[in-house]
Amino acid sequence: MIKPMRFFLLYFISLFAMTEYGWVQDIENINPKKFNYEEGSDPDLDLYVKPTFVSDIKLSPDGKHIALQSDSEEFTQGIIISDLEKFYTLGLEGSAVAKLAVDNSKGDPDLGVRALFLCNFEWASNRFLLVELCGKEYNFIEGEVFFSLGIYKIYDLNTNEFRAFLYPFEAVGRKSTQNFQERYKVATFISRYDDDHILISVAEYKRGFRYANLRKIRLDKKGTSSRGENIYVSKVPCQFKLKYRSTNFCNDPQIFIVNGDKQPVLTFSNDNENIYAHLADKDSTKIDIDLENYDVLGFSDSKLWLAGDPSGDTQGISILDIDSKKLYRASDKTCHSLLSGFQSLNNSSPYAVQMECEGKKDFLYFDSQTRDAQILGSLTQSFPDKTISFGNWTDSNDKALLAVSDSSSISDIFVLDLKRGSLNFLVTASNVPKEKLHKNESKVFTTKDGKNIYGYLTKPKNKIEKLFVYVHGGPYGPRDYDSYDPFEQYLASKGIAVLKVNFRGSGGYGLNYMEQAYTEWGSMIMDDIASATIQVQKELGLSRANTCVGGASFGGYAALAMSYKYPKIYECVLGMMGVFDLKMLRDGTDNSIYTRQDDYDETMEKYLGNNVEKLIDHSPVFNADKMDTRIMMWTGLQDQIAPIVHLDLMKEALKAAEKPYQAFTMSRLGHTYGRDEDMKAMFPVMKDYILGN
Repeated sequence: MIKPMRFFLLYFISLFAMTEYGWVQDIENINPKKFNYEEGSDPDLDLYVKPTFVSDIKLSPDGKHIALQSDSEEFTQGIIISDLEKFYTLGLEGSAVAKLAVDNSKGDPDLGVRALFLCNFEWASNRFLLVELCGKEYNFIEGEVFFSLGIYKIYDLNTNEFRAFLYPFEAVGRKSTQNFQERYKVATFISRYDDDHILISVAEYKRGFRYANLRKIRLDKKGTSSRGENIYVSKVPCQFKLKYRSTNFCNDPQIFIVNGDKQPVLTFSNDNENIYAHLADKDSTKIDIDLENYDVLGFSDSKLWLAGDPSGDTQGISILDIDSKKLYRASDKTCHSLLSGFQSLNNSSPYAVQMECEGKKDFLYFDSQTRDAQILGSLTQSFPDKTISFGNWTDSNDKALLAVSDSSSISDIFVLDLKRGSLNFLVTASNVPKEKLHKNESKVFTTKDGKNIYGYLTKPKNKIEKLFVYVHGGPYGPRDYDSYDPFEQYLASKGIAVLKVNFRGSGGYGLNYMEQAYTEWGSMIMDDIASATIQVQKELGLSRANTCVGGASFGGYAALAMSYKYPKIYECVLGMMGVFDLKMLRDGTDNSIYTRQDDYDETMEKYLGNNVEKLIDHSPVFNADKMDTRIMMWTGLQDQIAPIVHLDLMKEALKAAEKPYQAFTMSRLGHTYGRDEDMKAMFPVMKDYILGN
């Protein structure tokens, strides 16, 4: 007989064991204990899901200090200011002159945030650091997220204290009738003006619209004067009357483009559908071109530099001549996918860009004779097949930060010192040792209809046990890059090669590349992925028995579709956060977050079409009886992009067809992998599933 006290103890031990993985729910055909990860039991997993050590770093204008933002456990959402010369010998801690943080235990009820954190920052002068506050909230799409509030504080390096700067609320008078929208004024840092001033864009609310006002604000002994001097008052709204998913340019850093004299030359607006540029003249002359499919790179000599191509062939570099209103291509048509742009100090036009050309990294020079172009040319020889970008230059134009990155290094940061003629390693953003990282190999594949598509293959350092085809989301717009991915790296550490395919529909390759795949969810896109898979299987000497496919969002859909579209290629499929009933998605009856858009029907018609037979053929829920692979699925219960109804319907269809499957849900997640503890629970389970364990 169990004594009452002993019974009580056993009960709570059992309860505790359940709560360790209790937020993983609806577990079907998986041992629940597999989700109960023990810290330290898999050092690889602990490493790969750990947040990066450096999230941002900037040189002071005189080059004597660095400000470093770290996501490490000790300085989460904090900023460290260090003496640069001492940093080389004493390290980050030994050279630190200040550590900035805010009390994150209190939120802001007016703004509806749970907590406040330091996020973006800029050197306002050698003395003052301008720090933006971010809020923390629960987002149904991404879970717990940080987002910009347009609130700034000044940190005084001389006194080691914060000073209030700009709060986005206008004070309410006793008889004021102003509502929240009218009082809320988003602020955006534009640039330093001089040692005593900065330029700030402030969004003013007028008659249901927001207008961007460019203000010069003086830094004084008390911190700042929040009113400042209007340099330019926009004549056109940066945000029209709010609709769901309305593009908001008011807090975009490029809402104003200023020239070398710190004068505004261009401003931007949107009308909920299109984006337009305007000359910053007294009339705010509109440039008659829709910029929705372009990214602004810079402006000089009446020329607006853009990432995009008027022909739609590739995502090239284009130039809009303001005087003639003509748009023409400035890059070779073999090049696509902008990686980084390069500008000299006080010159907003690019002298070079780094792009992918036929799937390989390459540099295109527009002015190869400049000093900075010569420097870049020499640096590229030292870092082949790396993504390179410059941080800020000092005011004397003789010192800059250099970031070098790819999937095998995340980001290594150097100080380029032209006076000393040296390139000094500063810090690596990664918490993962280099020897534990795996490099993506750039690949070109031939499609079923004879076209070229691109992708990446990551191989384990030792024997290849399996091939996992990792399909990205979208399908229209997103794409894969040669960049760090914790799940990919974790799988590679366990002997699993990972293939990522930028199938037609992916972004970065031009409008034509993307639009070819409209309405082709279960046909052309699947064919592209399958063609790439077969080519890699041949290269690695693998067969169906060693090949799985999976992904999240659209990738989750693609995995289940492959189970009946190409069952002879894949032995198992892993559908994460997927949409499985395209007819329901097209009709909007799944009540996803997108159904709240005013243009939902038009968008779905463009992406999915109106052919019901095609929608059924492309929907896994209507084809469960044809599935002949191992199947695992999961989704977040808070997911509003791929609501739980899709998983429920898929499970019902598989049960009716008497097809076995594994499944689980994550009760606290939306459309995301979540935090490190979430990934530690699910990654080993998915890894074992792929390996067949």
